[in-house]
Amino acid sequence: MVLTITVNPSIDKTYILDKFTLNTVNYSYQVILNAGSKGINVSRVARLLGLDTLALGFYGGMVGEILLTKLNEENIGYDLIKAEDFNTRINVKIVDMSTKSFTDINERGTHVSDYDYKRFIDKYREKLPQSKIVVISGSLLPGMASTTYYELIKIAHEYEKPVFLDCGGNVLKESLAASPYLIKPNTKEFEDMLGKSGLSIEEIAFEGRRIIEKYGIKYVIVTMGQKGAVGVSENEGYLVVPPVVEVFSTVGAGDAFLSGVCYGYLQGVGFSKQLVIGSSCASAKVTKMGNEVPSLVELFGYVDGCQVIPLEI
Repeated sequence: MVLTITVNPSIDKTYILDKFTLNTVNYSYQVILNAGSKGINVSRVARLLGLDTLALGFYGGMVGEILLTKLNEENIGYDLIKAEDFNTRINVKIVDMSTKSFTDINERGTHVSDYDYKRFIDKYREKLPQSKIVVISGSLLPGMASTTYYELIKIAHEYEKPVFLDCGGNVLKESLAASPYLIKPNTKEFEDMLGKSGLSIEEIAFEGRRIIEKYGIKYVIVTMGQKGAVGVSENEGYLVVPPVVEVFSTVGAGDAFLSGVCYGYLQGVGFSKQLVIGSSCASAKVTKMGNEVPSLVELFGYVDGCQVIPLEI
């Protein structure tokens, strides 16, 4: 089972417009309502790939009930904690078809009590023995310590479970010392963590290798959108360039990538092949609106179009 941790899930509401104009009334011609946030997005694609998944996190309020309804509609497994005085957030996505631009307005979420967080930890420990991979991703709730993911990784180590971590900035920086099995930030998240900007592909690979040597992490993957992804390990380094596709929405693309990597890992294929499967899944995802999902054929349909370039590390 792939256990996905999303402490701050959401309902994603995507508005699709012919043209989005500031300072006036806009009308959408399509609205898409989905369960959202990174871990749930991973569960969604992983399930389509044939993997057993379970999402953990919090929910509450009227929006939380909608979240459960949407998860049930998609047959996404979950065991969420219903928190007191908690309201599940709504994230708004605006797609301007005239410019193919994407605007996100994300709520920060609601604080959870120490009591509810302890209930979550108890549930986490209950599910870990049944898990083959733990995916921890997305933003923290207001009031949560930046070491929260560090602590979750350490707990997973007690059960000898590999953690695939997808977050950024200071939270990622604080989590490295716990030695997750794999990290997968995007370029901005990676650069924010390092306090740098404008890194070249070679510099990303170099910094990734330094992290591996310092913290004992097995794999570092940095996704770069249409430019592809850099993946490094102790002995390997690759740039995987995806095929050119028509992009309709970037929502969930990085999560689809991580789902593909999880699939490859569980199938026992090599690191470069995991990167290719991840790239294919991400390519398929960006051809869909909002959190609409590709078919299984589409998820694997871009494998042959990915270019794998070895990197010096």
